[in-house]
Amino acid sequence: MSNPFQNTCPAGNKAGFTLIELLVVVLIIGILAAVALPQYELAVDKSRATEALTWVKHLKDAQELYRMSNGTYATTCD
Repeated sequence: MSNPFQNTCPAGNKAGFTLIELLVVVLIIGILAAVALPQYELAVDKSRATEALTWVKHLKDAQELYRMSNGTYATTCD
């Protein structure tokens, strides 16, 4: 008995993806992106907070060096 689905494609025996397969792949990529995007934004926020803390530490260290040299804290950023 022959397979009823064999050679039903008018273009012949070419391999390819069906529309359903492509839609499933797009759906999976969309779900992964929806899960990954908030985590990425959280990582960016943590990075910015760490950078801000680093700048504050540098400012504190600069103030302490100025105080040790001049006996008082700096009142301007000059």
